[in-house]
Amino acid sequence: MLNSITTLFNQLFQKRQLLLRQNGEVGMITLSSWLQLTAVISLVALIVWLIIVSKAFFAQKNVITTLNVANEAQQYQWLQEKKQLQQQLQAQQQKLSDLTEKQLALQSLIEALPPARDDNNINTEQEESAPQASFQVKSQHVHQLQEQLISALNHTIESRTLSINKLLDEAGVVFRSNDTLAQGGPYHSLVLEQLPTHYINTIDKLVELSELEQLIHHLPSEMPVAKDDYYISSPFGFRKDPMTGRRAFHKGVDLAGWHKTAIVAPAAGTVLRAGTNGGYGKFIEIQHKNGITTRFGHLHTIKVTKGQAVKKSDTIALMGSTGRSTSTHLHYEVLQNNKQINPVKLAKVINRVQ
Repeated sequence: MLNSITTLFNQLFQKRQLLLRQNGEVGMITLSSWLQLTAVISLVALIVWLIIVSKAFFAQKNVITTLNVANEAQQYQWLQEKKQLQQQLQAQQQKLSDLTEKQLALQSLIEALPPARDDNNINTEQEESAPQASFQVKSQHVHQLQEQLISALNHTIESRTLSINKLLDEAGVVFRSNDTLAQGGPYHSLVLEQLPTHYINTIDKLVELSELEQLIHHLPSEMPVAKDDYYISSPFGFRKDPMTGRRAFHKGVDLAGWHKTAIVAPAAGTVLRAGTNGGYGKFIEIQHKNGITTRFGHLHTIKVTKGQAVKKSDTIALMGSTGRSTSTHLHYEVLQNNKQINPVKLAKVINRVQ
């Protein structure tokens, strides 16, 4: 076996001589068998090393590529999660903004309710959710409380409005919402676009109720003579005429009292007429809000002039017996759009509402 290897080695790696010619001189280099073997082994080792290094390089490149792909995928996932979180945050902020706007509207409704309301059944306190509850749970809880509160407010406003309208109908007064009262102040607007329709409807109902409440304060709520200074000598409605004895309709009420008893304005207004007016004798007519006018007849002395603005309880005349009259008294009428209203009934109704 050893001889065979030795023979093969000698055949493959025979001594070789290389002739080199340089500058006209010839030289010879002898390559021994072991030198050739060493060169072949070195070449093979180099090739093997190059193969191993190349394989390692490409393997590392594949690892880097895989890591890059994984990193890009993770980064994409992170960006998607970030986008989702931003959307959730935006939705929560919008929800919070809506709840805040609703709360402001509710607070404004509560503060704007007329003082005469009965709101003992309205609970304006809102319970707090547990600290560990999620935003969704908390916001839903607040929403439910707000819905309960807006429902209670709506019921209170509707009940109060219905009650006032019923009493005004009973007195024969028609509500007109186009009368402009003295108003003003800084403008504070609610973002109505963020409020649900039923919130806006409740706000509109409150506006109507506020106008009704303001109207009541501008109606003749008192008789034009002090309570202890008169008695009703002839009521409103059908009666026997004091002059003819025939059946007639009395368009006002007669308040009998002492001669020159003070007569006051039952509500703020503007004097339309002040002077003599046929059977009324000395006569005053005052224009009030909501198409209401009051008339005063048989006066002894007139203390106002046409076009003069008067406030409630201002003295406008003294009681007398001028015109078609049998004795000292005040003939007092209340009209709306030229339709007579019972003055006593109107005063009682307004005081019940207030």
